[in-house]
Amino acid sequence: MGIEKNRKLVPTRWSITACDTIIADNLLREVRHYDILDTYRVYEFSSLNNYYAVLLLPMEWQYEWIEAFMHVMGREELIFADHELNGGKKEYSCVGGCYYTCKMAVLEALASEKKQAGAIVLREAYNGYVPLGVFNVRENVRSAMSEIPREFEDMKTALAYIETKLKLPMEKFKQTSTLLQDFMRSRQMTLDNFLK
Repeated sequence: MGIEKNRKLVPTRWSITACDTIIADNLLREVRHYDILDTYRVYEFSSLNNYYAVLLLPMEWQYEWIEAFMHVMGREELIFADHELNGGKKEYSCVGGCYYTCKMAVLEALASEKKQAGAIVLREAYNGYVPLGVFNVRENVRSAMSEIPREFEDMKTALAYIETKLKLPMEKFKQTSTLLQDFMRSRQMTLDNFLK
């Protein structure tokens, strides 16, 4: 009887997030030792009124999840983002469990290929989207990572390609993104130094 009183139920989504986080942390320890990807890649997948684009960058691991909800409940256009640098994330993500399930799916693919890269994942959810849980995001990103990627010589052309698939302008994603802004700023500083 005493055991029954102390038993607590954990919501399924929390247990999925906890498992995916543990797996992702282990995969990241492995991926950090691999050679860095030598090109820009875009992986895509569409499902259940969602579009996912995974942009892999030729750099050490950094990760950002950016999601936009467009007219899902009415006329809203909401966009959220969270990121981590190479050192990892210390606090719980402000965008919730999707951050962790997506991270795990991307790291799983990198570990399988024995490569390291930075990753920026963009998701748009459209009218008719029905929330099915974080596992659905993980499986959609896994599906994206199993597709043959498009390769690009630079981030500008990779982003231009992704923009052709989005309903929101890429500029809105850039304004919300920490990593895209940092990357563009660092590239500009490098170019400025070269021109001096």
